[in-house]
Amino acid sequence: MKFLQKKATLLLTAFLGTAFYFSACSTEVAGGVSEETNTVAGILKFPDGNVAARIAMQLQSIENEAAIFVDTTDAEGKFSLTANARGLYGLSANANHFAYYDTVSLNGKSVQRNGDFVSATSISGNVYLRSAISASQVAVQIPGSPWKTTTDENGYFVLNQIPEGEISVSVSSPDKSWILGQTFDATANHLDSEAIQSPASFRWILPLSPEYKIAGYWTFDEANAGVVHDSRSISGNAALYGNAKLELGRQRGKSLHLQNASDFAVIENDKGILDSAKNFTIEMWVDIQNIPTESAKIKNILGKLSFGDSTIFSIAVVQDTCGVQGSAFGFFLAEGNGDSLLCENAAISKNEISLNRWNYLAATWNGDSTILYVDGIREASAETKFHQLSGKNIPIYLGKENLDLFIDDVKIYTTSIEDIDAIYRYNE
Repeated sequence: MKFLQKKATLLLTAFLGTAFYFSACSTEVAGGVSEETNTVAGILKFPDGNVAARIAMQLQSIENEAAIFVDTTDAEGKFSLTANARGLYGLSANANHFAYYDTVSLNGKSVQRNGDFVSATSISGNVYLRSAISASQVAVQIPGSPWKTTTDENGYFVLNQIPEGEISVSVSSPDKSWILGQTFDATANHLDSEAIQSPASFRWILPLSPEYKIAGYWTFDEANAGVVHDSRSISGNAALYGNAKLELGRQRGKSLHLQNASDFAVIENDKGILDSAKNFTIEMWVDIQNIPTESAKIKNILGKLSFGDSTIFSIAVVQDTCGVQGSAFGFFLAEGNGDSLLCENAAISKNEISLNRWNYLAATWNGDSTILYVDGIREASAETKFHQLSGKNIPIYLGKENLDLFIDDVKIYTTSIEDIDAIYRYNE
């Protein structure tokens, strides 16, 4: 899957000094440079317009933290720093109660960069691996700068003497096979001197790796003899029936196209990946083309169904039932011990389904509640009275309903996800 990553935006409150906002311009220096320079040069000034003389400047690679280059401004506030490689760099300086930071891209030519100090401040907060698990001993840093610290045993951190204004804060991963690092955009707003001031504080949760506890992944990019293989070779393969076919769909790849109840795919043997499960997650992309007008229906998109008394779950289109007027996405879950998929136990979105557009759906169960995410947003949840699934040897069906839809990139996980994971994967 190819997605553009969007960063979470956080509103900060700064508490030191007077509010000044950095303004800068960047132009390439012309003049027939024949050799690669990777130099950034300019003039640094204080907020009152006076030049910042004899101030230490630092240029640090964002990709390689060990690549650091330093210079000191002269009597006219001029500086010039030359890196030994192309790339994205952070440019920074400190002076008493002022700080300066910007990023610069060096591509083999000289860059002119003039800037102003702004008031310095501090931020603090807590980092979590999961909503109830603190992230201890992880690095918190403004990328390409000397402003770096490590969280304590409670996940707490403080960054001091950082510039006011918009900044990015990078939080590292303690284990990339489990948790991913994340960069958060932050905006520092100044309080006037008469306001009650307190340090800006955050609660940041890191996203799970999309590979953590993955138990099946069906891309639907190709089929062999009417069978779509699990690309992770953990679960079973999906057999296509009726006129189910792979057609050009999302992101220039192929997707599974089902046009009516005669078209479906089935994973007859999922190799027990959800047997006795205490939590799980299903993710997929869905494009609903048409929902035929019928009486109240729950129409399966993907479900572990026996069409008897041992149905486990269904991610479905809910049509004019369960309190829905029109159509909405729903996530139904049963213990698998003879009970049915009931409206009162379902997480059902309150938003109407938009036809002919791709939606990212994530249905997760954490052992206590079902949660349905649509396009990264939590849209519904419902408590469950059971804490472990009972049914076994039940096939997984895709479709087999009177729906015209495309399905792509189906993933099954043997773990639950949280809000940060859903929005990260939607924007991945």
